[in-house]
Amino acid sequence: MGQALLLVDDHEDNLFALEHALTPLGRPVLRATSGEQALKTVLREPVAAVVMDVVMPHIDGLQTLDYLHRLDQTRDLPVLLVTGTSRDNRLAQLAYKLGAAGILLKPLDPWALCCHVRTLADLYTRTPPTA
Repeated sequence: MGQALLLVDDHEDNLFALEHALTPLGRPVLRATSGEQALKTVLREPVAAVVMDVVMPHIDGLQTLDYLHRLDQTRDLPVLLVTGTSRDNRLAQLAYKLGAAGILLKPLDPWALCCHVRTLADLYTRTPPTA
């Protein structure tokens, strides 16, 4: 089965949709409803990749990404950001500057999401891609 995928969003329906879209990858799925919870989860559980909403209360996705990439244990952990805001070059530039592995706009294409996440998780865990 391998290391888990961590899905982070403050809306339960979005977490459900992400989990449903990523089920074909066959990896365990962990959920977090806040940036704080995501940080605690990655320090306790083996995670292969993170899919995280940008807009969340308290600690948003960009702040969480910044924290993750400051810690030695999670510095190289791939984080794919998801946003419902319109295309914003400043947001994209900041995300990449902070080390995001990518940024996808909602509504998400489940096939594209699976492709991105599978590649990131396989590269991070050094497992050969599955067919």
